[in-house]
Amino acid sequence: MSTLTIDTAQLTPEQLASIAPMLREAMRDKTWECLPLGEDVAAYLRAKRKRLTPASYLDYAGCLARFARHFADLRVEDFEPPIGSERLEEFLSCEWGSGAPRTYNKNLSILADFCKHWRRRGRLHGDPALLIERARSRQVYRTTFTTDQREAIIASQEDRRDRIALRLLVDYGLRKGALQAVQFKHFDHQRRKVTIFTKGQKVRSLPLPDPAFWTELELHILESEAKPSDYLLCTHRTIPVGRPHKNGHRATELRRFPARPMSSHGAHKWWYRCLTNAGIVPEGTTEGERMHKARHTAGQRLLDATGNLKAVQMLLGHSSIQTTGDVYADWSDQQLAASILETFAKEQKANHSPRPPSKSPRTRAKRANSGDGGSRTSATFPPSEDGWSA
Repeated sequence: MSTLTIDTAQLTPEQLASIAPMLREAMRDKTWECLPLGEDVAAYLRAKRKRLTPASYLDYAGCLARFARHFADLRVEDFEPPIGSERLEEFLSCEWGSGAPRTYNKNLSILADFCKHWRRRGRLHGDPALLIERARSRQVYRTTFTTDQREAIIASQEDRRDRIALRLLVDYGLRKGALQAVQFKHFDHQRRKVTIFTKGQKVRSLPLPDPAFWTELELHILESEAKPSDYLLCTHRTIPVGRPHKNGHRATELRRFPARPMSSHGAHKWWYRCLTNAGIVPEGTTEGERMHKARHTAGQRLLDATGNLKAVQMLLGHSSIQTTGDVYADWSDQQLAASILETFAKEQKANHSPRPPSKSPRTRAKRANSGDGGSRTSATFPPSEDGWSA
């Protein structure tokens, strides 16, 4: 099979524009870096790599690789506004125009930072991303597990390890990625805390004050002879053992690999298996009840019990309390109605309560002279020495 090699440096802009659609379809790997715009994208990614987390770097690289393939015949200088703004808007609309607003805005932010990078280096004079409006965010319908569902999720699991992991989800609001990274050495038994590694490579300490949690954790460590480096949610596989039976089937056993963390796909299957055991979803269900719902449940449960939004922020580890209030701890209609009724009751109680007596002597004298127990009339004073009354 012969390979076609194209030296893009030797092509005129018109020639490169004519073969750009073919290049976009042909290049699905790192060969996009050979394009004029791809070289600029690669230089930008090298400069940003030391500041981005691995997950964010993949998002940036994925967006900008599409960008380089879409405009295979252009360079950074070809994106001066206003024509550059039209080109960026065309690309965003083509790739993510029909998708979620959050995805559209995320990729717009990536492109805006790319343009800002080259403005600082003098390759661009204007900001083409400045003229592009962000997509309006849609209101997301979020739900939580009820108290009975939460108790059933934990109580229906036979494996102690599963009950511990589920409590970290529904009671303490850990994200899926943070739960996958928990090792037994991260638990501080003396201070009753756990160190978690969460979104954005943040490391924080989370208190676990419930004595029952630590009792179950210590029993599990003793029974399983867990090492400090073992993962709480580890990889496990069903292994066939023994000889085949007469029907051709072989017995199986569940084998754990405690030194290896459970994969994202494995955690997804584990979650729905736990929900099936609790009777929340039918057997075989693999969608409809995301693991993140447990995180919303933990935040809402704490807010309902205490009304303390700052405590919910600390539990969920949000850097901004606005995120906590607007996204993760929505008050239900019943809670809003109860709050309104409580406000009305307090106002009615204040309006019908007797007025406390005044401590001012002058006020008491006015009320005594008025003769009607407090109506506002002019008081009568004795005449002065010259015959005139005051």
